[in-house]
Amino acid sequence: MWVSRRTDYATRAVLALAIADTDKPMRMEELSRRTQVPLSVLEQIMPLMRSDGIVRSERGRYGGYMLNHRPEQITMERVVRLFEGQLAPISCATRQSPEPCPMEVGCSLRFVWEDVRDAILDRLSTTTFADLVARAGGPWRAPSQLLPLAQSSA
Repeated sequence: MWVSRRTDYATRAVLALAIADTDKPMRMEELSRRTQVPLSVLEQIMPLMRSDGIVRSERGRYGGYMLNHRPEQITMERVVRLFEGQLAPISCATRQSPEPCPMEVGCSLRFVWEDVRDAILDRLSTTTFADLVARAGGPWRAPSQLLPLAQSSA
């Protein structure tokens, strides 16, 4: 499965909002800076996520975006599906309305594609943004937010 840039950018935006963990909305300019996503792209994807209920927005001088749910309630699957639609790697392996295939009878390929689909769905549906916040480091965190590395005993 190849994930589009829009999906990548959307997951970055949700992760940045989850890491911020604040009751105050984040301005688009700040979200762009933290995620390295062009402002023009955020202006396209954030309204879609707002319409889907993933984020909410507040207007005004101190307005911006914030998560509409707690990070542990938002899965990667929800965000990825919003931008990618079907997650099956091939049209005959979708769960709903698979495309007819002239090779279907006796086909041994379809089972592999279904296993790939199921593995992708399993991983995305069980990974929450709270899980991702717990693993985030590097540029995702300000130096004061980084957890100290465990000291190894020699």
